Amino acid sequence: MKKETQLFYALVLAGALLFGVFGLNVIREAYLHEIQTVQNLAGRMFMEYPETKSDFLEALADMDRADSGAGSAWLERYGYDEEKKMEENRRYQHTLRLFRRYLAVFVIAALAGGYCFDRISTRKKKQQEEQILSILESCLSEDFKFLDDEDALKRLGNRQFADTLEKFGRKLQLKSELLEEEQDNTKGLVTDISHQLRTPLGALRACFSLYTEVQEQKEKEEFEERCEMQIDKLETLTKALGNISQLETRMIRLQPENVSFTEILAGAVNAIYHKAIAKQMTIEIDEIEEVPLFLDTKWTTEAILNVLDNAVKYSPAGSSIFVRTWKLFSFVRVEIEDQGIGIPKREWNQIFQRFYRGNNDFVKKEEGTGVGLYLTRKIIEEGGGTISVRPGREGGSIFVIQLPLPSVKGLLSGQAGSFL
Repeated sequence: MKKETQLFYALVLAGALLFGVFGLNVIREAYLHEIQTVQNLAGRMFMEYPETKSDFLEALADMDRADSGAGSAWLERYGYDEEKKMEENRRYQHTLRLFRRYLAVFVIAALAGGYCFDRISTRKKKQQEEQILSILESCLSEDFKFLDDEDALKRLGNRQFADTLEKFGRKLQLKSELLEEEQDNTKGLVTDISHQLRTPLGALRACFSLYTEVQEQKEKEEFEERCEMQIDKLETLTKALGNISQLETRMIRLQPENVSFTEILAGAVNAIYHKAIAKQMTIEIDEIEEVPLFLDTKWTTEAILNVLDNAVKYSPAGSSIFVRTWKLFSFVRVEIEDQGIGIPKREWNQIFQRFYRGNNDFVKKEEGTGVGLYLTRKIIEEGGGTISVRPGREGGSIFVIQLPLPSVKGLLSGQAGSFL
């Protein structure tokens, strides 16, 4: 309860007590006056006319006041008229003075209490308004220190309003942090794009410059092929950058649906199979249990495809890729093992970063943008799963992907329909 409200109720209670005391005094004064009047009258009558004692007592005990009319007529001759003003009665003047005194005290107390209550309320309201303005100005200047200051929120008085303002501040703080993070990501993305475009553009410019200088048709055709190769690189890079841009700006929205795990894995394998055949590689898949999932079919297939594509790209011709699956208590586990060049332990986390391609000479010779595993990690994690890498049994690497079952996915926050 507010302090000013408590003060108001205290003043009302004090006034009620004051009036109660006054009322009791008035009743007591009137009662004493009546007793003294009867005593005086009885004393005079009993001394002068003792024989009237029984009649007098009967009159006092008569609750119907049968003889009051006759008595009133006799007393009017001596000035005891019912119409006479109470203020003119000397016996009641003391009681009236007491009433006026108590009334004046009560009025003064009520006015003083009302004034104090108004002043306190006005001051409190002004302080609350100043506090609210201070908090709002802090929000505008992106200074959210008040969220950690419990006293600042308590000074608002209204707890419900303070809680609402705190929720507003925290939500605004989160949006501010996300905006700052997005700005940093955008800056980093622009820098990475500039770096990635520099090499193919430089090569394309050099090829085109040489193409204009040569005269032999065979040489021209050779430079045309080189130019076309660099253009293909730019197209591949542009597509990858487009996907990254959508990921970084949260424009891609996962659309989960009921889908069979077999369908997702088959789609990824079929998309990479022609590349494996071209290198005389085999893809061996263990028996797959039919498991229903609730995932985005297109993007989850794309994520697994990126891992398979790297396995084919960085493995020697004639080698094999092994795909193993298990249904666990809450996840489907997928292991994709290759017989390729392997990944040093120090790079196990770095390979999932944007544009990272490692320091291996074989990796540098192969075409690539360094965004495939980055996209895979983003897609898998946004779908509620995980991805990691460890050494293979006989060289190479094993990528471990865990996809949540529908019964678990509902317990994971920010999944179905979330933004990447």
